[in-house]
Amino acid sequence: MPDGSTDEWLLAENEELRVRLEEAEATLDAIRKGEVDAVVVAGVDGHRVYTLEGADQFYRVLIEAMQPGQGAASLSADGTVLYCNRSFAALLKVSQERAGGRPFEEFVAAADRSEWRGILKEAQATQSHGELRLQPVEGAPVPVHLALNALPLSGAVALGLVVTDLTERKNQEETARRLVSEEAARAAAERLARQAQETDRKKDEFLAVLAHELRNPLAPIRNAAQLLKLKGLTDPIMRNARDVIERQAAHLSRLVDDLLDVSRITRGKITLQTALVGLDAVLASAVEASRPVIEAAGHELLVTLPPDPVFLIGDMTRLVQVFGNILVNAAKYTDAGGHIRLAARREPGGVAVSVADNGIGIPADHLPKLFEMFSQVDSALERTQGGLGIGLSLVKGLVELHGGTVEARSEGEGRGSEFTVRLPVSGAAPPAPSGPEPAAAEGRGAFRKRRVLIADDNVDAALSLAEMLALMGHEVVTVHDGLAAVESAGAFRPEVILLDIGMPRLNGYEAARRIREQVGGKSVLLVALTGWGQEEDKRRAAEAGFDRHFTKPVAPDALEKLLAGAR
Repeated sequence: MPDGSTDEWLLAENEELRVRLEEAEATLDAIRKGEVDAVVVAGVDGHRVYTLEGADQFYRVLIEAMQPGQGAASLSADGTVLYCNRSFAALLKVSQERAGGRPFEEFVAAADRSEWRGILKEAQATQSHGELRLQPVEGAPVPVHLALNALPLSGAVALGLVVTDLTERKNQEETARRLVSEEAARAAAERLARQAQETDRKKDEFLAVLAHELRNPLAPIRNAAQLLKLKGLTDPIMRNARDVIERQAAHLSRLVDDLLDVSRITRGKITLQTALVGLDAVLASAVEASRPVIEAAGHELLVTLPPDPVFLIGDMTRLVQVFGNILVNAAKYTDAGGHIRLAARREPGGVAVSVADNGIGIPADHLPKLFEMFSQVDSALERTQGGLGIGLSLVKGLVELHGGTVEARSEGEGRGSEFTVRLPVSGAAPPAPSGPEPAAAEGRGAFRKRRVLIADDNVDAALSLAEMLALMGHEVVTVHDGLAAVESAGAFRPEVILLDIGMPRLNGYEAARRIREQVGGKSVLLVALTGWGQEEDKRRAAEAGFDRHFTKPVAPDALEKLLAGAR
């Protein structure tokens, strides 16, 4: 039977049970209220933590529901992954189980790990964030944004990590940068194109002004030489001096024309006036044009042509210019008393025309750049007729416009050179010979006196031209401004008016319009005789009412032909 001590033991046990029941009831009440997430149970094998199902279910559902490209994880203080959601694991291309328990640094690209250590250290005290690249188990690094902060857990230190995939944003930024770069490149290209156009415009203006300023003094020089020829000089020294003036004026005139022509070719603004032309006629005219230079140097010229006629579709004037330039070059760069050979031969589908000389030759290293603008052989710099170095560039451009090619060959300095032009031939039949023109039947060359008005503010040009025409037998009046030209046209009633364009008081275009409005003004032959020779100048002259446009200095024979055919 239990004694008194037994009763006391039972009372104590009952009290302890009551306390434990109260504690259990309080725990259950706390659980019901959501105040407990887990229960720690002490047992013989140690403490066990039991997470109450549903206690954090709401939060886990939210985390697991994060969109792809956004991941979340909890880390220990040293950066070990304790837990991660599915999208976090997907970024790393591992399972959630394999991600847990591993240092997060293992998933950071090697080059960015020092950046990660700084973010981790800063997160011990405050929220930290940054951008770096993760290295998935497979594939390329992924740019991400990290937000790391301490979690408020009692009795433990843990870190919450939120990761955002920046791949799409980086791609968009790169696309935006590329678009900005492309737009900047386009804007720069457009700006450069505008600058190039402006440079071309200024260059065109400069060349036009240069040509005008050079042609104006050339006109009276050439006129004066022609006057001396018409006077019939008997002194051989004076005749030679006159011939020198005439040759050099013609040479300078060609240089100006070549400079403008090569500029037009490079800008694609030259138009060929094509027709069926005979090669023999082209080469004959080229020889005639270059003969003064060849004869002045005492060269021997040998010409060999195919036995049968060869016809081309081309611009007669430009083709003469091509072969004339090559012949003049041969004459200039061959010592006095040299030999020049002009030969043409048929080839399959075309014709080859070569000009060979025994002159100074061409160094091998200069041959590839011979046809470039302003190209000259160094040894030629000591020669008095070095030129501008544009003749061969012009030849190449004109030949290519005709669908042909040009090449140069030389065995070296002092061994001469040979230029060969290849052109396509035409299969068309040559035009049938026509009968004599009516003018020829009546007596070609019959002189008819004309009433000519010359208007030019260059007094030397106007007076020298007037004297030359007067010596030819024409009646001439000269004036030196546009208004005077209009007044003299009404009083003098000329048959032909030679008008300069750039004159004081009234320019030539407006003077031409006013003359056309006068009585008898529609029947007069209006000729623009000017230093302005661009295509635009010719178009404006035609619009103003001019019948013809001549660029200074005009050849005397061309002027004679003009006056003979005046209406």
